[in-house]
Amino acid sequence: MAGDREIGVYDPSTEAYDRLAVLAEEPETNRTNDGGIAPDGSLWFGTMDESEKEPKGGYYKFSLDGSVDALRLPSVLITNTFQFSPDGRKFYTCDSAEQEILSFDHDLETGKLSGRKVLSDTFELAGYPDGSAIDSEGCLWTCLWDASRVIRLTPDGEIDRMIVLAATRPTSVAFGDDDLKTLFITTARSGLSFPQLDARPLSGSLFAIRVDVPGLPPREFGKPL
Repeated sequence: MAGDREIGVYDPSTEAYDRLAVLAEEPETNRTNDGGIAPDGSLWFGTMDESEKEPKGGYYKFSLDGSVDALRLPSVLITNTFQFSPDGRKFYTCDSAEQEILSFDHDLETGKLSGRKVLSDTFELAGYPDGSAIDSEGCLWTCLWDASRVIRLTPDGEIDRMIVLAATRPTSVAFGDDDLKTLFITTARSGLSFPQLDARPLSGSLFAIRVDVPGLPPREFGKPL
């Protein structure tokens, strides 16, 4: 789980927390945010400026040996989405503040990234890309904060499905159930005014929606593809 400037493992059955790594060189105003498991079994994660004012967020890799390495990516304001294509050769991430979902080529041998491109922007939908999940066809399901929407992007960046929610701020998605065809969607109430909550009273709820294409089994830390 993400802490202020650290990552750790929390056991809900015992409420024990095991600190794994501290980002001592991160600015004091930064905190960790989103993350995901890479094809080599490492944890990739990012940081963000807590005040959401300066692009000081970075990208990191936490390996099984306990080492933390900075990824060679430009600093951003809010890091979100850490997803890889089913074959591991594409990496998807976003700078939420810029309303851009980014795609990179990922070298499976070296772990290096190249070929940065904007897969899609979300300006016309008036939303900010947040958490995401990949399905078995390699399409990216992405939450749009402030837009009440979850979109499905093809590998070419086309929106081929859109879910409109009775909640303003969807935050992340995950596939579940035995067939991995239930899309679970978390949402937030934080920062919404009373009139906004009256208009979207289910904000802060967990939604479950059946979809046609199954997701991928979750990758596990320390277990390469």
